[in-house]
Amino acid sequence: MTIQLYLVRHSETQMNRNSQLQGITDMPLTPKGRQQAAKTAELLADVPFTAAYSSDRLRAVDTAKIILAKHPNITLHRRAGLREYYFGGLEGITNNQLISASLARYGVATMTHAWTRGQRFAQLIRNFEKMDPTKQAETLPELRLRVQTSFAQIVAAQPADAKVLVVAHGVFLSAMVDLLAPEKLPVGLLKNASVTRLDVADGAWQVRGVNLTTAADLAQIDQQVATK
Repeated sequence: MTIQLYLVRHSETQMNRNSQLQGITDMPLTPKGRQQAAKTAELLADVPFTAAYSSDRLRAVDTAKIILAKHPNITLHRRAGLREYYFGGLEGITNNQLISASLARYGVATMTHAWTRGQRFAQLIRNFEKMDPTKQAETLPELRLRVQTSFAQIVAAQPADAKVLVVAHGVFLSAMVDLLAPEKLPVGLLKNASVTRLDVADGAWQVRGVNLTTAADLAQIDQQVATK
């Protein structure tokens, strides 16, 4: 009895195009973003979803709706708990601005050490916390608790062998991958409109694939599971 979770990062927004930290800021999809979502919809068209959830942010809702156009009988449940990481006073700044400010504060050696050794994702979140001048940014324990709670609630509501769509955000979904299998989390985290597959069986969680974007990617995951 296995519950399959198909995690999708929302498609492109203008803030993504500008390489800005988006967080809880509400933004619609760009035309390219809608095309990306349509491509993901085709990719997941043959998955017999039994339930669907999304963040309540517009970019996630719209991505989910485009995907669910291929699954007209599935109701979308919007959850505030699936929102993106809150960057506090850093929301809206660009990645380059954050990197420059971090290098100026800590130096190249310290930043390089933090990014190449140990817990990369945890260091990333801690840096957001430290660099936020308003001290409002979500802490790592807060993020992890929200992620774990949100996914536990979703799984608890499913029947056996459910296939569930979850559309949310890059840092939020990356936090779940990092909790389960940090070695599988890419340096650049999750791509817009990509699929990440988690399986839950008898209380055990497994990351089956990350940043899946083609039918061959999904077929390979199913083949691997079938042969085990």
